[in-house]
Amino acid sequence: MSQEPFTYNSDAHLTEVPREPDESLHEYLVRANRTLVNRVRMLARARDVSDYILNMDRASWRQDRIMLTLAGPLIGAAAYVGLVRAGVTEFARFEFIAGVVAVAGITGGPFVLAFATFGPKVTNWLLSHRSRCAMLPMRRRR
Repeated sequence: MSQEPFTYNSDAHLTEVPREPDESLHEYLVRANRTLVNRVRMLARARDVSDYILNMDRASWRQDRIMLTLAGPLIGAAAYVGLVRAGVTEFARFEFIAGVVAVAGITGGPFVLAFATFGPKVTNWLLSHRSRCAMLPMRRRR
């Protein structure tokens, strides 16, 4: 299945089927019907591929939004847990603890955004690398 959306690259109109000079009316109508049916099927397949691509993009965006939504509270919670484990919360003031958690959230945001941006690229690279490595023994046999 192609991952590119369909574009019709022709100057002719999609419904235009020229009649040949030695063709009877019945033959022309049968040929035009078959041609138009094939074009409708082609356009339906192209629409289905475009819908599939759009739905995959929506699912990817949905996963990224969920990850970004959950990452904010988790970064702050991880910073607080780190402070508790280090024993800083026993003698530090509340303002200091809140500041450390806020700085962790602010600085952790770009890392989460970078992961959301580069995560799919890395996974696609790993999958293509695995498929290339799987194809190497087949290439050596020839």
